[in-house]
Amino acid sequence: MRTLTTTHYEENEENIMTALTRSNLEDTPLSCQKLELAKRLLDEQCPLDNGSHSQTTHYVVYYNHLMAFFADGSHCGLKHPNQFVALCGHKDDPTAILLKKSDGLHIELTFNRCGNTGKCDNAHIDDIQIETQLSALNNEDEQPQLKRLWVSFLTGVQHSLCETSSMKQYTDKQGNDYQLNAY
Repeated sequence: MRTLTTTHYEENEENIMTALTRSNLEDTPLSCQKLELAKRLLDEQCPLDNGSHSQTTHYVVYYNHLMAFFADGSHCGLKHPNQFVALCGHKDDPTAILLKKSDGLHIELTFNRCGNTGKCDNAHIDDIQIETQLSALNNEDEQPQLKRLWVSFLTGVQHSLCETSSMKQYTDKQGNDYQLNAY
């Protein structure tokens, strides 16, 4: 059995992110192909107990655990259940799921049955965004500030937490508000 180091994950994450933002794939919609690549990284960072995120048809929260359902009716949870930290929407049909990687950074899965990507994905995932390490943002009148940036796997668009925190209200496993820290 091959032991993977943190460096391997960082290199693989970087390679997949580059492929996602610069790929020139044909035949099926580009966003759907990028989503499949993003799900591979999701399988590495937040693996399921059995199966792959690529085979998932629905996600629900059941008694504080994220459950992934498959086309054959089977289901499973995350290999490391503590990686599920929060959601937006209802537990039976979340609009977003927030996972926490082993390095403490988050991955967000957003769902939209009518979205450009969500309509071609079995689980209706419309985007997967990853929280990056601290990055410097320059303000014209102030000194550079350190903020965590979010990168969309599908569009490559980056935004800081301060731009999005007012748009999403996360609920943790126990039903309390879940706050993302800006840094």
